[in-house]
Amino acid sequence: RTFSGSLASQRAMSDLNRVVREVSSGLDGPSAARVRLELGEIPLLCIDADEIASVVRNLLLNAAEAISAEGGVTVRTVQKNGKVEMVVEDDGNGISREFLEKDLFVPFRTTKSSGLGIGLFQSRKILEAHGGSIEVESEEGKGTTVRAALPVPRSE
Repeated sequence: RTFSGSLASQRAMSDLNRVVREVSSGLDGPSAARVRLELGEIPLLCIDADEIASVVRNLLLNAAEAISAEGGVTVRTVQKNGKVEMVVEDDGNGISREFLEKDLFVPFRTTKSSGLGIGLFQSRKILEAHGGSIEVESEEGKGTTVRAALPVPRSE
């Protein structure tokens, strides 16, 4: 669906915090226990919950793979400036400036030894189809912060 342009076609009013909780509780392995949720009070959003769940899953898996045995991942939600922002922070390896600037959202480019390199590309397409955006800040050796923003529906 990412390439066909039929994204965000099954939208309904949904609770992003619920989606985040469900995805994080579905993680397995040792890194699952090191995901901390700091979910703020946010309004319902008009989203395709399955697609947004895939974005959340992608961001959590990327962060969990980047952290060390002692590291952690924090997921935060907050409403500001007419948007709901979901922030995923890890204290892992970080991403080189060159990769961040040139290859991060390019399909089939990855810094991982395994993986296809389509997760962030797909996540950006899904968020953009919802009228949202994604930004990534990273520093090698210090971790990565991903901000995914979705518009708050206007009240009539």
